[in-house]
Amino acid sequence: MTNRLRSTLLNRRRLIEGEYFFPGRFGGHKSIKNSQVLDATFQRAGITDISSHNLRKTFATRLLNRGAAITDVQHLLGHSSVKTTARAYAAFVKNERFTQTIDLSDQL
Repeated sequence: MTNRLRSTLLNRRRLIEGEYFFPGRFGGHKSIKNSQVLDATFQRAGITDISSHNLRKTFATRLLNRGAAITDVQHLLGHSSVKTTARAYAAFVKNERFTQTIDLSDQL
């Protein structure tokens, strides 16, 4: 991340009320419309190898690799089941605690 981007993001964070960095129009988590706007912005910028969903996956994977609780990531992503989160990120996470959680959830 460049220093300029970091500064811009930190400044934006100070202006936001609530817990979401990209809140929906009426508060709460982002809507599909925000994803469409991001994807259109990437296209206009000529960025063809990334999407808003890639950013979401990277965010979740980095959290899990750094030891975040899978249930916390589940809630941040809006998954109704922890199994959804576990299945989606099992191949990307290199964290022993996460792997143990996956093993336990498979036994349920």
